[in-house]
Amino acid sequence: MLVVLMRIGDQRFGLDARDVLEIVPGVPLLPVPGGPQWIAGVLHHRDGLAPVVDLAQLIRGAPAARLLSTRIVVLRRAAEDGGAPIGLLAEAITETVRIDDARLRAAGLRAPDAPWLGPIALDEGGPMQLVRWTDLVPAALRAAVLEGVSA
Repeated sequence: MLVVLMRIGDQRFGLDARDVLEIVPGVPLLPVPGGPQWIAGVLHHRDGLAPVVDLAQLIRGAPAARLLSTRIVVLRRAAEDGGAPIGLLAEAITETVRIDDARLRAAGLRAPDAPWLGPIALDEGGPMQLVRWTDLVPAALRAAVLEGVSA
């Protein structure tokens, strides 16, 4: 599997590259007043809007650092989920790595507040936590965020 690599502090995280529509620079986002802190804002993407999750805020409680390598990964949603994309804001999005599925390991513990944490991949760079991004923003919250932007 080809994985888009991201870092949050010293931790490595990965996304399945098959789900990535594109990677864009950390452009200004539309604010979401009253939204959860981990919603960085809303991205005007092509002809629509995409809520953007700040992965660093979600994981460590502090916003992603504004580095040259800080990017927004735009991910495709399934048609049965409305088809609207979602963005992930993260640091150090500079490379992809190929992971053999045989090197994936269950994390062992399922955090009830973090169902989006997937298996851990082991490679030469150390452990990498895969992100189940489809579990990051529940459909009801995504609809509320987008409704607040269009109002």
